[in-house]
Formats: sequence, structure tokens, C-alpha cells
Amino acid sequence: AILNRCGFKAVEVNGNSPDREQILADFESGYYNVLCNSMLLTEGWDCPSVDCVVVLRPTKSRGLYQQMVGRGCRLYPGKDDLLLLDFLWLTEEHDLCRPSSLSDKEDRIRKKLDEKVKDADGEVDIFGAEDEAEKEAMDEEAAERESTLARRLAMVQGRKGKSVDPIQFAFSIAAEDLAYYEPEFAWQKGPATDKQLKFLEARGIEPGLVENMGMASLLIDRLIKRQDEGLSTPKQIRLLERYGFRHVGTWSFEAASNMITRVNKAGWGVPRGVDPRTYVPA
Repeated sequence: AILNRCGFKAVEVNGNSPDREQILADFESGYYNVLCNSMLLTEGWDCPSVDCVVVLRPTKSRGLYQQMVGRGCRLYPGKDDLLLLDFLWLTEEHDLCRPSSLSDKEDRIRKKLDEKVKDADGEVDIFGAEDEAEKEAMDEEAAERESTLARRLAMVQGRKGKSVDPIQFAFSIAAEDLAYYEPEFAWQKGPATDKQLKFLEARGIEPGLVENMGMASLLIDRLIKRQDEGLSTPKQIRLLERYGFRHVGTWSFEAASNMITRVNKAGWGVPRGVDPRTYVPA
């Protein structure tokens, strides 16, 4: 009644309205421009032309609030935006909608997108800002990952023993997919089998550092492929890298074996006239 006195053409509908279907049809046709209801049209009612939602029902449920506001989020010809009148400040409580709500990226990327928009001066290209946020997040993740790996490598490089850390092996053979491996499927996240661990240990990989079945499978596949291609083994790589030789992971098995023989003949030292930092097998 108040709305009608103020010049609107308003109507109310409820669960007991005998002419509910007609009222909804009249609203959709434009005969009414305000439709009042209490919990009746919260969900399941689709009228794309709605371009203003007035929320006067308090709720602690973010999902319910999303449903109510969602009545006005459909696209419609000639409709440029949705006006949300939030007299109860529920948006602050439920953090309903930010620019990142348009993104399907991970939480860390969405947070960076919100920060970029908040700090921006003037209009913002949301999709351009999303690309920048994703790149920054990926750079930070890569830096953090490399820092963690560097600490791990520093720990294992001084370790005595014949077994090779799988991450150190990955770097030695320039296998980024192995160095930065993260399991995606449930089976990959499970522990490696005894058969896998025995296979890896026999070929010089430290089994206690193989984190999951996915990594074990990837290591085994890589080792078999390298063997078929006649490339250096983990044990050869570890031994020669301890003497300062570089890129041993790219050497052939025969080249690595020949150098180990020369190191042995030199009393387990670097052969005379050989600079490990620059040496490349012929």
C-alpha cells in the first residue's frame, strides 16, 4: 500500500493467494513493477527481467541470501545491472558478491583479484585483472615451491649414502613434471606399494622420500624410459654430481660409466685436466 501511494504499481503474493499464477504472469508482463513476498519466491522462481531486489528478511544463511539475491541475477535484453537494496547490511555479514565472484579460479587467485580491484583507481578490466592476479599467484607459488625444494636439496646434498632423493633426481634430469609433482586423483595420493618402493630402491632412489603412489608411478615410468634410451642412472648421477660434474642427467649410461672409471683410477678424485663445471662428454 505504501509503495502504491508513492507511485509504484505494487502487488503482494503469498502461499494462500488464489490468483498467484495470474499475479506472477502480470508482473512478468510488466503490469506490476514491484512484487512483494515472504519466502515464497526465494528459489525456483525465474523471472529474468527482475533488475532490483529489496531484501528485508534477516538470515544467517549465506546460501539463502544468495538465493534471494539470485532472483535478479539473470540476463535479460535491455537489462544492464541489478540494483540490490540491502537495508539489513547482510552483504557485509555474508560477503555476498565481489569481483572475484565472476571468477572460477582458485581461492588464492580470487583473493588477489579482490585486492587489485580494491586498490584500483577508476574502472577496472575484471578479466585483465584476473589474468594478472593468476600470474602473481603462480609466481608466488613457484617461488615458495622452489625455496622449499632448495632447502630440501641443501639437506640431502651433504647426506652420505648411495640412494638419491627423488626431487634431487628430478632436477638432475630436468624433469619439471616430476620436481613439481602434485597428485590429482585419489589413487595417486595413497602410499606407494611395497613393489614400487623395492623397484625404486634397487635403482638408487631413496624409498623413504617417495611421498605417494603417484610420484612412485611417475618415477618408475621415467626410470624405465631412461634405461630404454641408454641414459645415466640415479646412482651414476649422484656419484658424479658429488665431484662437481653438471648436467649428468643428460649423459648416456656409457659416458657416465667411463667417467666413473676415470675417477676411480684417479684415486676417487677428479681426473687431471678435467674441469667438472664445464666438462661435456664427447
